[in-house]
Amino acid sequence: MGQEGGQAPRQGYALIVGPDGPDRDWIALTLREAGLEVAAATEAEILSGQDWVPPTLLVLDDHGGREERTETQKGLQKHRSFVGVPLLVLAYDADIDSYTGALTRGAAGYLVKPVGADELTAAARKLCDWRRNADRSEKRRRLRRPLLMKVDVDIRARKVRVPGELVDASGAGCRIELAEALEPGELVRITLHGHEDSTHVSLGAEVRWHRLAPSGAHVAGLRFTGTTALLAGKLLGFASTGTT
Repeated sequence: MGQEGGQAPRQGYALIVGPDGPDRDWIALTLREAGLEVAAATEAEILSGQDWVPPTLLVLDDHGGREERTETQKGLQKHRSFVGVPLLVLAYDADIDSYTGALTRGAAGYLVKPVGADELTAAARKLCDWRRNADRSEKRRRLRRPLLMKVDVDIRARKVRVPGELVDASGAGCRIELAEALEPGELVRITLHGHEDSTHVSLGAEVRWHRLAPSGAHVAGLRFTGTTALLAGKLLGFASTGTT
């Protein structure tokens, strides 16, 4: 198993689902160089009824259109070996409907091909580490799901807008990473982004807590507020649970 930049090997493995070919080979090589164990299979092999050791990360290497990809995603997410496993979709479709459709149906991330090695590696590491993050109880883990999505964060009192990224979400709140510290009690507005541009969908939220991650990024826990709380649950693939 290859390693890059002194990265320690990550436990578990990534399972790549897609046709045998150069795209799948490149994904496998990139993830191995990032310190991940990797296995690969076609969709037919996955759905043949065989049991699989649950992976840490499931990667869909898609080559079809949106409808075909949606059916494949549904089949993977229903597979008994992959329940609760983060799904990262790699596809050629860059339209907003493909992007948001995959995420609202439960994918943890959506990357548009051709994707750079750094972008793929960063997404894979975040999703693998999410499953092993020890600061959440089992109950909280069941209520949340990993979700990688670029956002703009408007800090109302300071009249400042900073870029950030969703880390995970529930029906009532989310965690974000950003370069600016947030204070508990501050009100913010989060604007969701697609692959290239803003979706122009904004969600109001209150900062519940803040901490500095080992990477140097600021991490904040937010609770959706007002009528946007119901909208957020639908957009992010949840029915509201009332729990942050």
